Amino acid sequence: MPERKRLFLKILKAEIEDCLEDVEDLENLYERKFRGDEVTPYVYNENEALLAREFRGLSQVLSSIDLVDLDRYASVEDLAAAVDEMIQKKVLEYENPQAVYGIVKRKLLKVLRYATS
Repeated sequence: MPERKRLFLKILKAEIEDCLEDVEDLENLYERKFRGDEVTPYVYNENEALLAREFRGLSQVLSSIDLVDLDRYASVEDLAAAVDEMIQKKVLEYENPQAVYGIVKRKLLKVLRYATS
């Protein structure tokens, strides 16, 4: 069981890191659109500000996952529930966009299905 819990967190972190890359790709896309006069400076700045907050939020989630003590949880399901609760609290505590929780929750459920099958 400890291996499954470790695997769960390892895959979850990889999924969140992939989301960080997606945010960076979106930032690059929005910059190209701005430089090509496809969006106004206002829209560009709003999009950039939101993406920066989402990136920061996802990064904070990754840092929090590193602090999880696997030995406290009897099963992968218990671990997933605790990580889910922790992420909800961190999103509120750091005033991150709710999208951060939604993104991570989807990834968490995906990885949980894999880890328990």
